[in-house]
Amino acid sequence: MPVNLPNLITIARILLVPVIIWLIVSGAYLAAFVAFIAAGISDGVDGFIAKKFRLQTKLGAWLDPLADKLLLVAIYLSLGFLKELPAWLVIL
Repeated sequence: MPVNLPNLITIARILLVPVIIWLIVSGAYLAAFVAFIAAGISDGVDGFIAKKFRLQTKLGAWLDPLADKLLLVAIYLSLGFLKELPAWLVIL
């Protein structure tokens, strides 16, 4: 089975989620922000590569939105845990 670069980028973004959580909980907000920006850029890059080079897959169509949601939910929960976000906003 050939390796699909956009899917690898998406999987890397998913693997970045626990790192970002750890950075937030550790108080390394700048590093967490940089990692979040890198994750955001990778989201655009994987989609661009998939479309430009016709590398779209069913797995990628499933993984990409999963990665987006995991990242956002993890950040909201982490900031809520630290009381940096109000509970009502985390619940939304």
